[in-house]
Amino acid sequence: MIEFLKSKLYGKRVLILGFGKEGQSSFRLLQQIMPELYLGISDKNLEIKKNDLLVGFTVERLHLGSEYLDAVSDYDILLKSPGVAVSDKDNPHKIKICSQTSMFIEFYQKQIIGVTGTKGKSTTSSLIHFLITKSGKKSVLLGNIGKPAFDSISQIDEETNIVFELSAHQLEYVSASPHVALLLNVFPEHLDYFQSFEKYKNAKLNINRFQFEKDIFIYSNSIEDKIQTTATTLRFGFEDMNNAYSSANNLIFNDNGKSTPLSLDNISLVGKHNQLNVMAAILAANTAGLGFVQMFKIVKEFKGLPHRLEYVGKYGGIRYYNDSISTVPESTIEAIKALKEVETIVLGGFNRGLDYSGLAAFLMNSEIKNFVLLGKAGDEILIQMNNISNARSGIFKVFNLHQAFEIIKKGTTENGICLLSPAAASYDQFENFEHRGDLFVKLARTK
Repeated sequence: MIEFLKSKLYGKRVLILGFGKEGQSSFRLLQQIMPELYLGISDKNLEIKKNDLLVGFTVERLHLGSEYLDAVSDYDILLKSPGVAVSDKDNPHKIKICSQTSMFIEFYQKQIIGVTGTKGKSTTSSLIHFLITKSGKKSVLLGNIGKPAFDSISQIDEETNIVFELSAHQLEYVSASPHVALLLNVFPEHLDYFQSFEKYKNAKLNINRFQFEKDIFIYSNSIEDKIQTTATTLRFGFEDMNNAYSSANNLIFNDNGKSTPLSLDNISLVGKHNQLNVMAAILAANTAGLGFVQMFKIVKEFKGLPHRLEYVGKYGGIRYYNDSISTVPESTIEAIKALKEVETIVLGGFNRGLDYSGLAAFLMNSEIKNFVLLGKAGDEILIQMNNISNARSGIFKVFNLHQAFEIIKKGTTENGICLLSPAAASYDQFENFEHRGDLFVKLARTK
């Protein structure tokens, strides 16, 4: 990989766009392996210049503040971090845009199981990695789950399976696809960045777009109408036409005409959406040489991840569930269906222009007693609920989670379930969904 990077970047003027976790990862590696490289850094955050990594770095190559994109035309390659938007106006000379993700996939393509989807990426990626490592094979888990790809290079040899969680932002500018590509689902998300659902969807489909006949594409049959591929395909869903499907109390896996059942009693993850995640993960791990029966013995040990329908505990007689990862209406609906007995739900946050009419209709027809709404997204959910009926009681608009808990404590009965599943982004009041979930957990345990 090191020699590959040197061949790609030798003699070039490289601008790192965005100096967050991935940008810093790229900077560390390139400084180490190519100290002579003409390297610049561009970020709208002026405080970047105080980062310890930049001690002694040439000040003239720091392009910070509101005009951080003005230097784009002075470089040969833009090494873009996820989430940094570059329009045609920002790049009038069509300077080549690449990314850590794209170069990593190009080099390690044959070893990568790539996982994307609007929801379920982290759970599915973690489960694939869990299955592979518990089976005694080498595996690294990296990408959108919180570990930049370049940080794992030293852990990878020819026998290592690479499980790569990929966001739409990471896939936007790739020119290669993983050998095994897994697409879980596609819902409207990140429209504030992508501007349209079509652009967001096209970024997701890049996980498969550059695959060849010998590659493998695993996808939900619910998105089949969007699929065009020459790769070998495997489908999962609830219908028996798929390579993995649901029947009675089992998940069924078809392999060369043989059907192998996995009892749902052996899965700790709750909800129909998690059944799909498990199907997808097992199909993907099977491509790494793991047998179905072997994996069935392991999967029951997997307990899930924080902030994803996480059972917090019972405090003051109330059962609390933290689903802060839910940033779209579809995942909130699935969370409510999974728990079945939700009495109080906390919704809302930053409004990115999502359509909440379907969620409002679902909520108004549910048995939920208390609706606690936060932020501008909460305002929009309230408007949609009132469009259906303005006579519904138990709807509360609050300013923050502290106020929400005043409602929760008063309105939730003994042994009732309180669910945080916002259906909205967190960055109006929080750093990220983890910050939001952590505060919810803290307040549940201390209020």
